[in-house]
Amino acid sequence: MERSASASIDLRAIAKVDLHRHLEGALRLPTIIDLYRRAGDPLGARTPEELAPTAQVLRPMRSLEEVLAYFRVAQGAVRDYEAVERIAYEAVEDLARDNVRLAELRFSPDFLCRPFGLDWDRAMASIVAGVERASREHDVAVGLIAIVSRTYGLDSAERTVAFALRHRERLVGFDLADEERGYPPAMFRDVLAPLADAGIPLTAHYGESTGPEFPREAVEVLGVRRLGHGISVADDAGVTALVRERGVALEMCPTSNVRTNAVASIAEHPALRLLRQGVRVTINTDDPGLFGIDLTHELETARDELGFGPEELRAVTEHAIAASFLDKDTKARVRRRHFHWLEGG
Repeated sequence: MERSASASIDLRAIAKVDLHRHLEGALRLPTIIDLYRRAGDPLGARTPEELAPTAQVLRPMRSLEEVLAYFRVAQGAVRDYEAVERIAYEAVEDLARDNVRLAELRFSPDFLCRPFGLDWDRAMASIVAGVERASREHDVAVGLIAIVSRTYGLDSAERTVAFALRHRERLVGFDLADEERGYPPAMFRDVLAPLADAGIPLTAHYGESTGPEFPREAVEVLGVRRLGHGISVADDAGVTALVRERGVALEMCPTSNVRTNAVASIAEHPALRLLRQGVRVTINTDDPGLFGIDLTHELETARDELGFGPEELRAVTEHAIAASFLDKDTKARVRRRHFHWLEGG
């Protein structure tokens, strides 16, 4: 009966929330091809089908690090500020097409700007312009999160913190991402300290390719309010309890978690178990362009593969609204306008 009721929810039609979505991982394949062509450096691939094998991860890989290498094609497409504004606009347009009405887009200014020497502040202005224009046209509330790319080192982290402080009025949060191994949370404690003073909340990618000791340290040392993925939280009862008691939300991304080998198979994904243990689980896309998915696909996976019923689908959406770093007035307005389905029986 529960399965039947769950199946009756039109997951494409309902309003949705995506808290964990990388701008650099959201590029459309036709846009990548066009940006290379416009730059006078056309790719050998002339169609999305030809490009997909080198620009998308459509099957499980051996590790997160192997998946990260696939970003290089998209990274190489963004060569000027017009391109930056375009990908930001299209990212929001794609959210609207999937009826995502509340979202956060995260980006690493160093990762985005480094290959072609773009100025971080000018790139930020282009992102804001693209996001704001698309948000007005398509009725999507969007917050921006700046990311430290850990493999670029502490100097880059310090520069990214300074960037976030300059753009405090345009950013809703701050993130640590990239490879986890060799980059424990305590390594970034002093660098990130000014963010707390400025009231910028933290999320961090931990527990995707590392054990539960990394999520524990992120919570206890950095004071994160959310964890990107946080798969290994499920591997330690004490860490599960810590996350539950602190109200830390997990930004889980089922397809991504399989393809990065964070879980061995979708059947082993811990999202439903953690949700039933009182953890604030949310369901997100991570990199929709890279993985060839959207949020409807991820919610269908949660329903059809993980066993989420209607109450669990409502719960993860409620958790996402509550955990969003967007301001309370914006969230309340969007909820009143779009999320009537959460009141269903």
